[in-house]
Amino acid sequence: MSDGSLLLTGHGRLLTPRPFDGPDPWAILVRDGLFAWIGPLTDAPAADSTVDLGAALVTPGLVDAHTHPAFAGERSDEAAARIEGAPYSGGGILRTVAATRAASDDELRSLIGARLRASLASGVTTIECKSGYGLATDEEIRSLRLIGEAAAGLPIRVVRTFLGAHAVPPEAASAAEYAAVVAEEMIPAVTAAGSAEFCDVFCDRGFFSPADAERILRAAATAGLGVRMHADQLARTGATELAIRLGAVSADHLEQLDDGGVAALAASGVVATLLPGPALVMRDRLPPARALLDAGVTVALASDANAGTFGAWAAMPLVIGLGATLLGMTVAEAVGAATAGGAAALGLTGRRGVIGVGADADLVAWDAEHEGAFALNLGAVRPSRTWIGGHEVSG
Repeated sequence: MSDGSLLLTGHGRLLTPRPFDGPDPWAILVRDGLFAWIGPLTDAPAADSTVDLGAALVTPGLVDAHTHPAFAGERSDEAAARIEGAPYSGGGILRTVAATRAASDDELRSLIGARLRASLASGVTTIECKSGYGLATDEEIRSLRLIGEAAAGLPIRVVRTFLGAHAVPPEAASAAEYAAVVAEEMIPAVTAAGSAEFCDVFCDRGFFSPADAERILRAAATAGLGVRMHADQLARTGATELAIRLGAVSADHLEQLDDGGVAALAASGVVATLLPGPALVMRDRLPPARALLDAGVTVALASDANAGTFGAWAAMPLVIGLGATLLGMTVAEAVGAATAGGAAALGLTGRRGVIGVGADADLVAWDAEHEGAFALNLGAVRPSRTWIGGHEVSG
């Protein structure tokens, strides 16, 4: 049954995410949850209803392609300690694992729901959500289930990723032993439950080796899960090249990426998902966004909102501003990386993150008149109105 057609009009900046190059005022026809037509208002087809967005900046709904919402506990003391010189290690993740395991279903579901609502209120219409603070089969399945339950009552679109290989739990004898459990026990359980679309591994110094990651991700691919990777965040381990070899949809972080890694990504179809927030909090190197873009790599920007290295939810407007002010991107490139780039990182090219005929009708009108506001007002730009699947939603 049709929901009826809607015509959105405006005379302000329209990013699709490319700037609309037709005459103003422009119009967008939405029908059956999809964008059905885009062009000048003078040529617009008839619609059942019309909304005038005036001079507002309009973009596709933001796509946050890397988050960790399924956790309990608090670790702000670690951020202060790192600023004072303490090194980053997996110990902090294990603090969160203990708190998350101790949390009830109701508590964890409520925490996840609050984080999703904050993201929605910031203009995010599609969000990737990882497990990874359970680190045992039942706990990982629980986290993925609760992500799904929290999302079920909200209009935001959620993509779930199994991250059983986030750190080595205290009960495991070694990373290699635990990797075998992830590959041989957890992945079959996750796929049997139908609770994830992707599998991820934290492949880095002090976490999982490339050999461990390959074992896990080959098992995931065989089981029908998409592959993504935390790669080259803390050290240059060759994880990026492994992601390419395994056909990963995305390699994330990349703070330590060198010229050889940039060239390797440019020759592949792997998306580079960059996460400036934790790099700042950890006082680390920044990922080489400019080099990647100049090499022709598809770049996504995401928040990496998590328990211990970047705790800000509703931060995607800030992330766009950081892309423009710190990573050497233009503001238009940063908006594109947070929309179409994020969609590419989730295997959703052409369906999300774009205002184009046949794409899902997810759109944000901002309380701003130009995308430069993301750079000028770091983190303070907020939506005035949001549509998901052609339906207006509230945060």
